[in-house]
Amino acid sequence: MKDYKKIIIGLVTIMMVMASACGDKSDEPVEEYKYYILIQSQVPLELKDQTDEQGTQVHVHGPYDMMSRTIKRMKEVVAEYESQLQTTEIEATLFTTCDSIYNSYEEAYPQYQGEIVCYVQIVRSRMVNGASREGTTLKTYYFRAYNYENQNEQETPPSYSKIEKPEVLKAVDLGLSVMWANCNLGSKYIDGYGGLYAWGDTTGVLFSGAGITVDNNTNTYTSWNTENYGGMNPPADISGTELDIVAMNWGDGWRMPTYEEAQELCEKCEWKLCSNRDIKWYEVIGPNGNSIIMPLAGVYGDNPYTRERFHVGPYSVNVAGYYWTSTICSTPGTAEQRGYGVNSDIPTAWMFNFRPTQSNQDISIMFGDQLRAMHLSIRPVHD
Repeated sequence: MKDYKKIIIGLVTIMMVMASACGDKSDEPVEEYKYYILIQSQVPLELKDQTDEQGTQVHVHGPYDMMSRTIKRMKEVVAEYESQLQTTEIEATLFTTCDSIYNSYEEAYPQYQGEIVCYVQIVRSRMVNGASREGTTLKTYYFRAYNYENQNEQETPPSYSKIEKPEVLKAVDLGLSVMWANCNLGSKYIDGYGGLYAWGDTTGVLFSGAGITVDNNTNTYTSWNTENYGGMNPPADISGTELDIVAMNWGDGWRMPTYEEAQELCEKCEWKLCSNRDIKWYEVIGPNGNSIIMPLAGVYGDNPYTRERFHVGPYSVNVAGYYWTSTICSTPGTAEQRGYGVNSDIPTAWMFNFRPTQSNQDISIMFGDQLRAMHLSIRPVHD
């Protein structure tokens, strides 16, 4: 019996020594991380909630509107991790999301981008027992923007560079009369916005609208004194011609869609609204079950009568898609043109636009004409 007691006492002693050697786990420092964004910008940014007193969405004005919108979205993503302590395991997800947002900006409206005017850093702060010890810059995103302030017709526009076919490009058979590209012109990705282009501009960089005047009250052309945008008397259809920006840049049978081909896409396909982290797009499903993605890239407008950019452009980004067709409106000066060309003999061009309804349960698709100096998306087709 005495031997058993000695053994028990010995075991208890050993356990006490081991416990003393290990120490109290609750006294060990707790090391975790927080994430935040640092922004350094040479231009004014509007990052606050863009709502008026009634809570209605309003536009940020100025040439850096798109940059402000993009950085605000990145800031919101990082803020999801800012309010709680994290481990480094979340970094891959954080970077993937921010990369996607940044890529959309980098390839959106590439013809308007110039010098680096802003950079955004994602910083990881090491926390020990809730106190910040050190910060490490994990990634830096560089933002470029072309400054259109004080532009006039004598100044040189951004230099033209050929719009290359992206590596992801495919001609998708939707069961229609033509095959449709799986991405927008100017985009590197199937869900990217791509560029916004004026009708009949094969360079993709025309922006001044010089030589064109518009009536302020009716928003119709009143005079035209330029060969740009197809000139005063443009061809009835420019698909596949020397005025087709797709044919001149991509070649190999790629071209702008005609009015009839765009109408077929809108009427014979199912349009399904999709979203991820508040970014919206439509999956357009053809009669044969194949599909393409149509982003809501918005619209950028020339203001010809003042020869300046619209101060609210680009607008309707992530709200609506505006896409050119290659076809001139066949009945200029009539109500069929939805107002833009009424009381004017100067032709406008057909476009189609789409957006979710207020309930997001349906889609509004409209065909109408548009001033040819406006900048819209283009989705190429192939025979």
